[in-house]
Amino acid sequence: MADNITTNPGSGGAVLASDDIAGVQYPRTKIVIGADGANDGDVSASNPMPVSGTFWQATQPVSAASLPLPTGAATESTLAAIDSYFKAEDSAAVSGDKGIVMLAQRLAADTPTTDADGDYTILKLDEEGRLKVSTKPASYSDITGDITAVQASIGVPVAGGTVSGDVSRASNIMAFCTGTFSTVNCTFEGSIEASGDANWFAIQAVRSNANTIETTTGNLSAQPAYAWEMSVNALRRVRVRCTARTSGTQSWRFVQGTYATEPIPAAQISGTQPVSGTVTLGAGTAAAGDVGLQVRANATGAASIHHIVSAASTNVAQIKATAGRVLGYCLSNTTASWQYVKLHNVASATAGAAVAMTIGLPPNGKAECHIGQGIAFATAISRSIVTGAADSDATATTLNAVVGDIFFA
Repeated sequence: MADNITTNPGSGGAVLASDDIAGVQYPRTKIVIGADGANDGDVSASNPMPVSGTFWQATQPVSAASLPLPTGAATESTLAAIDSYFKAEDSAAVSGDKGIVMLAQRLAADTPTTDADGDYTILKLDEEGRLKVSTKPASYSDITGDITAVQASIGVPVAGGTVSGDVSRASNIMAFCTGTFSTVNCTFEGSIEASGDANWFAIQAVRSNANTIETTTGNLSAQPAYAWEMSVNALRRVRVRCTARTSGTQSWRFVQGTYATEPIPAAQISGTQPVSGTVTLGAGTAAAGDVGLQVRANATGAASIHHIVSAASTNVAQIKATAGRVLGYCLSNTTASWQYVKLHNVASATAGAAVAMTIGLPPNGKAECHIGQGIAFATAISRSIVTGAADSDATATTLNAVVGDIFFA
């Protein structure tokens, strides 16, 4: 049977659209949009049928338990076991805990691998595959500051009287001063306290140009040609404190070393040292079994001794009125500042003039020298004692500052 139906086949009535399905005509209906009594037009692509309400959810629930898993895929119990490997912050460790292999990145150069402070980053290995756990010294900022005033008391702060900083993460430091200043003396001090003005104490520093331990800088009037190194293991803070100053600004810089080191080796002999055995003063050659000190004098007998106990002056004095030789000396400095014994090749010396030889005595230290053939003085031997290193210095020392002996012939 053909599609469509003629309503009045005899008189040629209207034809209605239909669909012939197995000999049965199913009417075809065209939908018109509109309320009762209204025609809003036929439904078409340009005039679709309006639909309101929710007919299908945007997100559909799916149960993982009901989904088939591939052969060998993890089950829910396995996922729970994996989750147990991850530990929350501050969770207690339990025997048998499992972990995950952690990777690190080889990074020979010490360059940042994050964009900003606080970002997560990765562990880094050096070129030999070792974990980088110790930073280079420059990773910690230098400690800097200026000395512009005297802080006489160790526990009473004075603005500009100290330069201090935190060295709790350093093993040793190198200290150096610069600037334009006059007669500035600083003492080296440390503290095991994280803050505060109490409980500072003196510490030792080793000069970079000598195997000499110092607790003070001595009076400086110019930038020194050396620095000081200090072991700061177990110290929280280190400082220099100004105990004497005439004028100017002394600028300090402490560079921190973070690599683990042993205490800095240094040696200094001070005070009176015991000597045992035979001490021979005279001509000749040391015999087998001789122990101790031997000073060779002139061929006619033993060396002469010039004894010194300084007065509060330049201590000008004659040692020998005629030509002679200085065979040695043993001198001690009882003060916290450098002292200088000057030897003059004249019968009557003047402090600050005609200096032939200078013997420097470190703060609270000792100078000792014994010369086999001696040092010749062609005219005479005299001495002076002052507080400045320059040949022209004529600054008087203090009472009992220098004690000891000079050996001559």
